[in-house]
Amino acid sequence: MKKILVLVMAVMMSATMFAEKKSVKLYIPGMECANCQAKVENVLNHEKGVKKLTVTLDKRMVDIVYDDAKTTVENLQAALQKHLKFKSMVVKDGDQPKTQASGCGHSCGHSCGHSCGHQHNDGDKH
Repeated sequence: MKKILVLVMAVMMSATMFAEKKSVKLYIPGMECANCQAKVENVLNHEKGVKKLTVTLDKRMVDIVYDDAKTTVENLQAALQKHLKFKSMVVKDGDQPKTQASGCGHSCGHSCGHSCGHQHNDGDKH
């Protein structure tokens, strides 16, 4: 019994030793205001494996350090899409993302019913 327990412990420890902290930079065109930023931070901080977030609102970017044994980039992007209807794109170091416009000028896609509290030029609060 002790041998089995030792073997199980060794397997568990080796799995954590091979887990790696990785980082990814995501461009999130819908993150245009402080309210959107707070929602993005909240969603990503609740994802398993996320270790650290650094948000640059004026560039609509988020740098994420995560444990690749617990999550993937695809899972992080899916969480943003599911909870906020925000699309995101992986940005390689040195690349500049292409901006995407929506019908109302606020790229978080208000036509889908998303509400971020951002005031638009037409006077409507979406």
